[in-house]
Amino acid sequence: MNLSYRILDCHIFESYMAMEGWESFPLLKSYTTDGEFSFLLKDCQFMIFDYKPSDGLLKAVCIYRKICDTLSIELFEVNKDYRQLGIGTYAMERLMIETGAKTVYLDAKNANAEIFWKNIGMKKIDNQTFCLETL
Repeated sequence: MNLSYRILDCHIFESYMAMEGWESFPLLKSYTTDGEFSFLLKDCQFMIFDYKPSDGLLKAVCIYRKICDTLSIELFEVNKDYRQLGIGTYAMERLMIETGAKTVYLDAKNANAEIFWKNIGMKKIDNQTFCLETL
């Protein structure tokens, strides 16, 4: 899959998204410095994914925090117009490789997210928290 990616800090990320547009990522705007979940951005990094050769907007976004070899994913969202194409799976694989993470924790925000996390092999450990451990 021809999915390019970049790791950005908070300020570059927000500038980039302001130019790209927020409308294709329903949850994302609440995770900005002016948003409802701005407190989650402390010490976070942002990985953005562009799928080529398609034109248009960004295809996937991940906001995460790395502690040793563990990732805590605050938000993982695929552009609503490009779901069901394998972009989320590829993006998650690339994130694990680039960060060297051995364990990933996240909270599923809705039923569709829960289905996706289960499909890529994550285990549900409580009401909405999922975990993936690699060998």
